Amino acid sequence: MTQPPFTVPLETIPSCFEGIIPASIATVAADGTPNITYLSVVTRVDSEHVALSRQFFKKTGENAEQNHFAQVQVIEPLTGRQFSLDLEYERTETAGPIFERMRMKLDAVAAFEGMEQIFQLRGTDFCRVTRCDVVPGHSAAPGARRSVGIERVEAISLRISQAADMDEVLSITLESCTGLLGYPHAFIMLANESGDRLYTVASAGFAASGAGSEVHMGEGVIGLAAARRSAIRLTNLARDLHYATASRGAVTSNTRGFERTIPLPSLPSIQSQLVVPMLAHRKLAGVLCLQSSEAGAFQAEDESAVSILASHVAMAMAALGDSGGTTAQSLAATSPAPSGGTVQVKYYRDDNTVFMDNEYLIKGVAGGILWRLLRAYQDEQREEFSNKEFRLDPTLDLPDIKDNLEARLILLRRRLDERAGAIRIEKAGRGRFRLAVARPLHLVVIDAPGPM
Repeated sequence: MTQPPFTVPLETIPSCFEGIIPASIATVAADGTPNITYLSVVTRVDSEHVALSRQFFKKTGENAEQNHFAQVQVIEPLTGRQFSLDLEYERTETAGPIFERMRMKLDAVAAFEGMEQIFQLRGTDFCRVTRCDVVPGHSAAPGARRSVGIERVEAISLRISQAADMDEVLSITLESCTGLLGYPHAFIMLANESGDRLYTVASAGFAASGAGSEVHMGEGVIGLAAARRSAIRLTNLARDLHYATASRGAVTSNTRGFERTIPLPSLPSIQSQLVVPMLAHRKLAGVLCLQSSEAGAFQAEDESAVSILASHVAMAMAALGDSGGTTAQSLAATSPAPSGGTVQVKYYRDDNTVFMDNEYLIKGVAGGILWRLLRAYQDEQREEFSNKEFRLDPTLDLPDIKDNLEARLILLRRRLDERAGAIRIEKAGRGRFRLAVARPLHLVVIDAPGPM
């Protein structure tokens, strides 16, 4: 039997299915008693079907089992128009792409609320829509729809394909997010060598860059998107989201009293967030993260555009690898002699943690690289280096950093720039860089574990 045309086709009201404003569902008990409650997610499957998250209260579940007919009311955020959908239940799925996508979104919300073991998706109910009407009293005039524009995505892809190195790829990506696509708050995190963490390498639009901040795989929205290799789009976070830094040692209680956690880039009040994995050859390169203080800022079209962008970024990074350059010669430093007060640099050998003037700077691979540079500068009076020599130097007690060396140098440069330029890393040509030191150095090696 052919489905008669709806008064309002489902595909003309996409924002109603974004979860920006909660939908309500009305069911009826066997004795005719009505029951109304709210739904976490209503997703449009096609022109005649929707999927509902099965998290019902007991009464709603009982009614649904006794009576397969229900009515859902959804609201268009931009215009306030309300629509009633008459539904007929068809089946429940506990696996499959729509179930997994819905579960991802709910798991992300649960991670913010600390309800991972409670706020769980039991199933996805697929329902046939038999009628879709505008609720009386609400104009049928459609609201304006924001369009990302495929031509903009094409222009960005072309620029990325022409980038000379990873630093340029990252810069183009952030400039494109803020300029061409209209996402003013964005940051990029890359996967570390062991694959158990992500670290922030570049950001735009935030009060603090967050360069060097970390997230463990599976932790919060960002870690969840990375671990499952799937985008997460949250459209209405009604309260401030505070990243849980206490578990990562934001304020220590040891005798050193140092802080070694860098906060993630974050808006004071996040209403919308989009996290998209960057994948190349089935390998996770990192994630592209967008935030907004407006509810519903990121919708399906935005997710599609950013997913394309993320794929191009990952493929460009994989293709570029590290710029080889030539092996650096032991050249004497040619910059003006450092002047002013001495900078104390402490290096904790156990985990490559580096402090400048008793303030945490960097750790891990980037910390080991910095210490190697500073020792060469002080002991050999060298200031020019190449990526190639770091990859080939057998004396470096570092993990295999072939794929991430350039990214670590970018991160290190940004962290040093935030410290007013006493020590800087500057480009000196393809695959080459220069260490610029503006003040005398006092290097201290500590064999004990670094501050926690």
